[in-house]
Formats: sequence, structure tokens, C-alpha cells
Amino acid sequence: RRMRRLFLILRREYLAYLLTPGFLLALVTFPLPFAASVFLPTLLSRQAPAPQLIVLDLTGIGPQGPGAYVAAQIRQGRTGNLPQGRAPVLVQTPASLSTAQTPDAAGRAVQAYYKAFGQDPPPPAVLVLAGSAQALDARLWTPRARLLDLSGQLEDSLTDWSRETRLRSLGLSSEAIRAVSGSGVSITAYSPASRTGKVTLTDRLPHLAALGVSYLLVTMILAGSGMILTSVVEERSSRVIEVLVTSAHPAELLLGKVLGILCLFFTGLGALAGAALLIVGQLPQGAVQESVRAVLNGGLLGWAAFFLAFGFLLYGSIFAGLAAFCETPREAQSLATPLSMLMLIPLLLVILGLQAPDSPILRAAALFPPFTPFLMLLRIADGAPAWELATGISLMALTTAGAIWVGVQAYRTGALTQGSANLWSILRRSLQRQG
Repeated sequence: RRMRRLFLILRREYLAYLLTPGFLLALVTFPLPFAASVFLPTLLSRQAPAPQLIVLDLTGIGPQGPGAYVAAQIRQGRTGNLPQGRAPVLVQTPASLSTAQTPDAAGRAVQAYYKAFGQDPPPPAVLVLAGSAQALDARLWTPRARLLDLSGQLEDSLTDWSRETRLRSLGLSSEAIRAVSGSGVSITAYSPASRTGKVTLTDRLPHLAALGVSYLLVTMILAGSGMILTSVVEERSSRVIEVLVTSAHPAELLLGKVLGILCLFFTGLGALAGAALLIVGQLPQGAVQESVRAVLNGGLLGWAAFFLAFGFLLYGSIFAGLAAFCETPREAQSLATPLSMLMLIPLLLVILGLQAPDSPILRAAALFPPFTPFLMLLRIADGAPAWELATGISLMALTTAGAIWVGVQAYRTGALTQGSANLWSILRRSLQRQG
């Protein structure tokens, strides 16, 4: 009978959200942020105007100086791609700047130039060069203090000029310098873990999938927590929860609520995955099909579903228990926000783990139950030993069981408590009941 009641509660919660217009709207809009993160940067870079640049060379070297070299590199398109994806456009030096003789004087002239120019459209950046090849003074003036600017690309060009100038002073010809500068070595990665020997994107797919699952789990927890909190608080404030507790065990109510919302998310993910597979099936054979086969045949999909389910069950039980302390959704949200912010920590660990997968901190964090659903998939992709996987799953299962137990006690006590529930009173009553 308990399983039947649990199933009925699960179905009630599942259908309560499945049949709403909001679910269909969420199903349609869910892929949009991911698509925007892929295509929007490219679209913005294409639409953004190319940055303008004024080169003010005060070195006095002449046609062989750094200013002429940088200008030639820009005209030939050899400055590399900017963060905005656009190469700079050279602008003729205005008369107000051409009279400067020192970097400090040039700086004062640039500030006056910016003040007179206005901000829409923004004035060009100004590269002020002084000194010599052995001690080049390069200053880049920009109208706004931005994180992304031309500094990196211009530094590369000026470094090449300084290197070539010094090599020329040692007696090397221009042809020899170009031959040395143009030489390079390309490294091809190989690994016995790769099916073809040569490491490809498909071989790195499990690591990228671990990052994607972590983001997906955070999304599910943030969305699901709001649904759980709202449902529990409404039932508690309307005293409906008292009737429910008399009809079913609190564990059945809590698990049915969490599992119902979990099934709702898996329904949405299944629909999106099915649509994606249909689209992929219409594409010509290539890397996309190979990547899909790697996900389906490598067990990656099963592990991802496992950790998504366990992670949501762990955090969903915690959020359901938190709702017992709250009289209004505002109170519930104030309690849930700090816990949600803490989930940024495993996300940061996953990103750092992609760069240092063998870090002892990452291995230890993967065994820490609140972080296990986020990090263990990355450890599996790196070939984690069986004992590590078994230990992480066991600790996560025990912690989830503990979270469910605490949530059930809070759920039971909250149903019978008038006003805001207190954490210590809930624990005290629970221990007395167990005793």
C-alpha cells in the first residue's frame, strides 16, 4: 500500500505541472539559453563595428620603427583575432596629437582629444610608442576602461618587431629572420585510450559532458527548488498538509513530491533529446553522428541520468525540508538562496578539473557527498578506479538518505506546528519520537 500511495502522490505532483501551459513554454524555451551561448557571441562580433586605432610613434626610428611595423601588420591582417573577432582599422593621426614629443605629453593630448571627441560613437584607441628596441615604452589609451581591448594583439606585434630588430643588429638578413619567425611545430595528440589512437573531439566529449551535466543539474535544482518550496509552503499555509499527513506517511509525501518533479524534468529532457536525435539523424555522416554514438555506446548517458537523479533527490529533499520552516514563499526563498549560491562551488571545481583533472582537491571533493553528483562524472571520464566510484556513490547514497530523513521529520513537524517552525524544535521532537 505504501508504494501505491507513493505512486499516487508522485502522479499528482507530476500531472499538476505537466498539464500546465508553463511546462510547454519551458520545454520550448529551455534550449534557447544554450543556443544563445553558442551563436550569440559570433553574431555580436559580426555586427559590432571594428575597433579604430591611432598609432603615434615617438621613437624617431622612422620607416623601420615599431609604429610602421604595427601598421603593416594590421593592413596585412596579421595581428590575430581580437576578442570581438574584428581586426582594428587604422585611423590617421590628428593634428592635435602629432605635435607631442614625449609619452606624458601624448597622454595629455589624448585626454584632451577624447574630451573634445565625445562618446557616441566612441573615439579610436591611441597606441603611443617611445624608447628603443631594447627598452620600448608602449602605452595604449582607450576611451573606456574595458576588460577586452587590443593590448594582447598589439603586444604580439611589438614583440615580433623588437625580436626582429635585435636579430638584425646581430647581422641576420631579413630573409633569415622571416624564415626563423615563420618556422613552427605542430603537435598532434595521441592516446591509447582513443579508439583511433589520435585524440579527437569525440575522445574529449566525456569531459565536456561532465561540465554540461553539472550546469544541467544546477538548472534542475534551481527550477525544481522553487516548485517544491512553493508547493510545500502553500500546503502548509492552507493547512492542507495536515490532511495529507493523516492520509499518507510524510516520507511518501516528500518523496512523491520530489520524484514527481524529477520525472517532470526527465520528461522534458527526454522530449528534447528525442527531437535532437531526429535532427541529428537527418544530417550527413560526420563528427556529430560519431559524438552521438560515443555518448550512447560509452555508458555516458546512463551515468549522467544517474547523477542527475541522485543530485536532484539530495537537494530536493533538503529544499522540501526547508519549506517546513517557512510561512510564506518569501521566507522560503530567503532560505533557499544561500544554499543555491553554494552550488556555484562545484561548478567552479568542474571547470578547474578540466584543467587539472588529477588534482588531489578534485578527487577529495568528488567524494564529498554534496559535490559528488557534480564531479563524479568528470572522475569517471578520467578513468577513476572502482573503489573511488563505489565510495563516492555510497557516501552520496547515505547522505541522500539522511537528507530525506531530516526532510521527513521537518515535514511531519511542520504540518503540526502553528507559526514558523524552529530547526531545533524539529530535531528535538524527531529525536524524542525516535526514542
